[in-house]
Amino acid sequence: MKFYLAFISVLLLFFFAGQLNAQCPTSLTLCSQDSVDAFPRTYPGCHNINTLIFDKQKCLSALNDIVNLDSLYPLTSIQNLSLNPTSLIRDFSGLSNVRKISHASIYAHKSWPTPLPLDTVHTLDFHFPNDTVMDISLLSKLKFVSHRIIFLRNGNFTPSLEYRTNDSFYIYIQDNVSKNKIQNILPNNLSASRISFDLIDSENIDFDFGYTVDSIFSLKMFHSPNNDFSTWKDVKRIGLLEMVDSNNESLQQLKCEEIGHLAIGVCSSLTSLGDLFPNLKRITHAIGLWANKNLESIHVLDNCELPSVNAVPGELYQFGGILNESIHYIILGNNPKLNTCESNYVCRALKRFGDSIYIGSNLKDCNDILLNKTCSPSSTSEDNDENPFSYSPNPVVDILTFSPPMPKGTGYRVINLLGNAVKSGELYDHISLDELPSGHYIIMLGNPDKHQPPQAIKIVKI
Repeated sequence: MKFYLAFISVLLLFFFAGQLNAQCPTSLTLCSQDSVDAFPRTYPGCHNINTLIFDKQKCLSALNDIVNLDSLYPLTSIQNLSLNPTSLIRDFSGLSNVRKISHASIYAHKSWPTPLPLDTVHTLDFHFPNDTVMDISLLSKLKFVSHRIIFLRNGNFTPSLEYRTNDSFYIYIQDNVSKNKIQNILPNNLSASRISFDLIDSENIDFDFGYTVDSIFSLKMFHSPNNDFSTWKDVKRIGLLEMVDSNNESLQQLKCEEIGHLAIGVCSSLTSLGDLFPNLKRITHAIGLWANKNLESIHVLDNCELPSVNAVPGELYQFGGILNESIHYIILGNNPKLNTCESNYVCRALKRFGDSIYIGSNLKDCNDILLNKTCSPSSTSEDNDENPFSYSPNPVVDILTFSPPMPKGTGYRVINLLGNAVKSGELYDHISLDELPSGHYIIMLGNPDKHQPPQAIKIVKI
């Protein structure tokens, strides 16, 4: 009988514990000190909450008397925290037991007296106040930011933060014109070669990392001139570089030899691409140059390798919204002083990629039709350099033969004039085309070495 009663008691305990946890709200907006103090009574057993909001705007200015968050001590995890109360608050220690926040959006007040008890955050949005230039001492207890940190509005990056992160990271800075050092907000366990930087309407940032860097993962600058990259003299590779209306003269000191994605638009001071990248040897993915009103020369590209990695639709290729969902390796548009018909690089690209290039509204309106007429076989050695083999016969009736045989693992796709792949596979010394209807085709040959560029040949099937 005693065992039975004990068993019933345990069941009731688990039942009521489940009922108590079930009272934890999905989303909660606290607008007064009374509502904060009532939290453990109103939601007993609540430790994890999806959304917790302190926002004077959402409270219609009723959030005027919160001075502490002591009664929130039961909370250990918050998915989304929005902290934008009035300046009366003096104590955030009620959040000290929170060990994990997925997304924290902090609207700082200059009168807040102590560092925020932030421990581990996935994404952190830190809004500097509008009415003063404030530092980031509120974040001095931060230990781990796993994905991204965002600084909005004008402020000072002092004191230096001491947090860690994962093996890749993203730093976003907007509307900040104070003189700042980027190393003060870098994670202390990760090389900057694995960090992406976005600058929006921001200036005066010294990009001295405090150590030598030979590669940069990603740098995007929108309306952000006058930042200091003079310490990047040893940088030889940039994964992605996008500049829109962002003339940064110190970039001319780069010795960059390789860029994954390059996009430059609305940069009025740019006259020659070679001024920025005199040592450039290759662009591996895609390049976009648009609306650079004084750009006259891209001759530095004439000695560069063409993109060798297959371009795919996606955010990284949305240069200025031109690409939409199309696949393009090269975009040259609305550069009124740039004569693309003089570019050996463009001629070679047309031979290899065909429709995967967008060219228009440059000097003399040198579009892809004119380029096809202008780019004579003598203007480029692309065929000789990139196709060290012969194929015959052309026109072909049934069997197209390659000599010498192709490397093991070489794939091919036969593409018709509509852009559809009508046959694919691997080849050694021939491709059988007897089942295809008569017409013009492009055969794309994929080298088994992924670092080598794809090759294209044009044939006529009769």
